Amino acid sequence: MKKGIVVRAFSKSSDFLGDSSFLSSLEDYRKVFAKAADHGFESVQIYTEISEGFLCLETPESTLKEIANIAKDCGIQIPSLEIAPLQYSFTSDDPEERERGKKVVAKALYMARLLGAKGVLVIPGYVGLPWEKGGGDPVDYEQAYLRTRDALKHLAPVAEETEVSIYLENIWNLFLLSPLEMRGLIDEVGNDRVGVLLDTGNVIQYGFPEQWIRILGHRIQEVHLKDFRRSVGTVDGFVPLLAGDVNWPKVMDALREIQFEGYLIPEVFPYDSYGDTMLAHVSATVDRLLEGEVA
Repeated sequence: MKKGIVVRAFSKSSDFLGDSSFLSSLEDYRKVFAKAADHGFESVQIYTEISEGFLCLETPESTLKEIANIAKDCGIQIPSLEIAPLQYSFTSDDPEERERGKKVVAKALYMARLLGAKGVLVIPGYVGLPWEKGGGDPVDYEQAYLRTRDALKHLAPVAEETEVSIYLENIWNLFLLSPLEMRGLIDEVGNDRVGVLLDTGNVIQYGFPEQWIRILGHRIQEVHLKDFRRSVGTVDGFVPLLAGDVNWPKVMDALREIQFEGYLIPEVFPYDSYGDTMLAHVSATVDRLLEGEVA
């Protein structure tokens, strides 16, 4: 298993979703990649906006190639590309919005190829949003499933052409709430270029990540390391690694059982004070997880 981190961990924002606006030049990327290497990380998962910002779907190919070269110069891999979450949708009741969602992901696959990334993190949309009153604007669950399946089947040939995989992530979208359901969806799509990015912390509210790992098995292409306290029950329940209810020894045992060899990527953000000390803490934590012994 290999050790990565999300690019938003290098921002100055302690917000739950972090911030990418601090990346406004190639030099900013160089600083991030160099700092990641200094802290012992092998890779940085980078983040693209849809239409605005230094890195977005409209960024010139030459800039993408330069970012890839800078990462290589710093000894850093770019394992995958994350698209700004919930800014596109496969599940929407609006057919035009669903078509836009497929175009967004297709473009991101071509971007990822130029960046040297092996995957694109995809959040398909939602059935509901639990942090909004009434769940937001709910979508019929069965329709969300069928629309997501059809969108993934549509995009699978693009993933094959670009040689960049689609990583479907589990989030708090009131959708794909069971590992059996996630496994069934991936198997219905039936293409090796469509797999799963498992987020350990996102599971805790309604399950156990070690069970998801064993059930999903080889379909897991990448892992977000996060921790969460069930007793809190809101986004405030996301806490530093090892401080929540994730059973880390069981998670690591399960990953070894399925012979997972991909990237473990902590999705963490700076502390309110002395924020960059988080990098040292997280690096040491992942090293400890990889050692495989429990004190």
